[in-house]
Amino acid sequence: PASFLQLRSSKRRMAAGHRVAELLSRRAKAVGSERLAQLAAQAAASPFAKVIDMVESLIAKLKQEAAEEAEHKAWCDEERKVTTAGIEKKTELINTLNKEIQALETAIEDPETGLKAMIKADEDALAENSQSQVTETEERKEENAEYQKGISNLSEAATILKRAISVLRKYYSKISAEIKAEAEGASFLQRDDPAPPSTWDDKYTGQSAAGGTDAVSMLEFILTNTQAEEKAAHDDELADQHSYEDSMQSLKDEEAKLQDQLASNRKLLAEKEEELLQKRKDLKETEADKKALEDYLVEIKPGCDFISENLALRDTNRANEKLALENAVGLIKGTPAYTNAMAEAHEESLGDCKDICAANEAHAECKACLAKVSVPGYCAGHAGTPGC
Repeated sequence: PASFLQLRSSKRRMAAGHRVAELLSRRAKAVGSERLAQLAAQAAASPFAKVIDMVESLIAKLKQEAAEEAEHKAWCDEERKVTTAGIEKKTELINTLNKEIQALETAIEDPETGLKAMIKADEDALAENSQSQVTETEERKEENAEYQKGISNLSEAATILKRAISVLRKYYSKISAEIKAEAEGASFLQRDDPAPPSTWDDKYTGQSAAGGTDAVSMLEFILTNTQAEEKAAHDDELADQHSYEDSMQSLKDEEAKLQDQLASNRKLLAEKEEELLQKRKDLKETEADKKALEDYLVEIKPGCDFISENLALRDTNRANEKLALENAVGLIKGTPAYTNAMAEAHEESLGDCKDICAANEAHAECKACLAKVSVPGYCAGHAGTPGC
C-alpha cells in the first residue's frame, strides 16, 4: 500500500510538473523568452521545491535586471543631458573667443586704426619731427649768418657815412669861412679885374654856394636809409628768431607727445599680443574639450540608444515573464500533489519527533523534542509555550 501511494504521488507530481512546463513553454513562445524556455525544460523533471526555487530565483533576477536597466537609462539620460549642456557651453565659449580674437586682431592689425599702424604713424611722425627740427635749425643758422653778414655791412656803411658826413661838414664849413673872408676883403680893395673868358659862368658856385648841404644831405639820406635798413634787419632777425623758437617749442611739445603716445601704444600692443596668444590657446583647449565631449556622446550612443529604444519593450516582456512565473508557482502550489508533497516533506523534517508532534506541533513536548532537550529544559527558556 505504501509503495502504491508513493507511486500515485509521484505520478501526480509528474503530471503537475508537465502542466507547469507546458504553461512556461507557451509563455516563453508568446514573449520570446529564452529564460522561460529553459525553465520549462527543467520544470517537467524537477521536484516542486526546486522548480519553485528556480522560479523565485528567476523572478528576483528579472527584478534586478529591470532595476539595473532603469538605472542605466537614468545614467544615460543624465550623461547625455550634462554632456550636451557642456557642448553647448563650449560652443558659446568658442563663439565668444572667436569674436574676441577677431577684435584683438583688428585692434592690432587694422591698416588704418590698428596699433601697429598707429605705432608706424607715430614713428614716421617722430622721424619727420626730428628732421624738421634739424632742417629748421640749419635754416635758422644760415639765416642768422646772412643776418650777421648783412648787419656787419650795414653797420660798417653807417660808420663810413657818418665819417664822410663829418668830414664834408668840416670841409664845407672851412670853404664857407674862406669865401666869406674874401668877400669882406674885396669890398675894401676895389680894382679892375681882367675880362673873364667867354666860357666863364659867373653863376657857378659849386657845392660851396649851398655850403655843401646838398652832398651832406644826400649822405645823411643814405645814412638814414642804411640805419632804417639795419633796424629792419634787426627786427626781422628778432621776429625770425622768435618764430624759430616758437616752432621749435611746438616741435618739442609734439615730439614729447608722440614719444608718450608711442610708448603707450607699444605697451598696449604687447598686452594685446599677449592677450591674443592666450585667447588662441584658450580657443584650442576649448575646441579640444568640445571634441572630447562629442566623442564621449558617440561612445555611449550605441548602448544608450539601445536601452532608450528598448527599455519599455523589455519591461513589458519582463512583466509577462514574471506573470508567467507567478502563474506557474500558483499552478504548482494549487495541486494536491504539491500539498501532499509539502506535507510529506514536513513530516520528514520532523524526523523522530513525528509521532510526538502529530497531535500538536506547538506543544512543549514537540518543541523540546525538535530542540533535543527535555521538556523542563525547554520550558525554562520558553515559559509561555503550551504544555509548560
